[in-house]
Amino acid sequence: MAAFMVGVNMACELGVDKIWIESDSAALVTTVLSRKVPWYFLQRWWSAMAFLDSIQWRITHCYREANAAADALANNAAKQKSLGFWDNPPPFIAAAVSNDAHGRPYCRFP
Repeated sequence: MAAFMVGVNMACELGVDKIWIESDSAALVTTVLSRKVPWYFLQRWWSAMAFLDSIQWRITHCYREANAAADALANNAAKQKSLGFWDNPPPFIAAAVSNDAHGRPYCRFP
């Protein structure tokens, strides 16, 4: 939920007027669509929804295998315990971006 809020806030700051949010968390998608948010997110939720209600948007669920680059970014954030912002794709997702661009499958086997 926190990453969702950060992303929506960034879209607002960038002046985005259309957004499609994909999440590998079915629970997040259900929570957002039902608008039943835990009380500790309510303040940020109201701000996010004020922005989203002013633009064209959707949120859908996808399996993490559908977006290897996003999965790698999420894993990096979890390991670093901080947010990172890049102007260009960071080196640790280069292979995932290249494979995705070439239509190569992604499997989460160790």
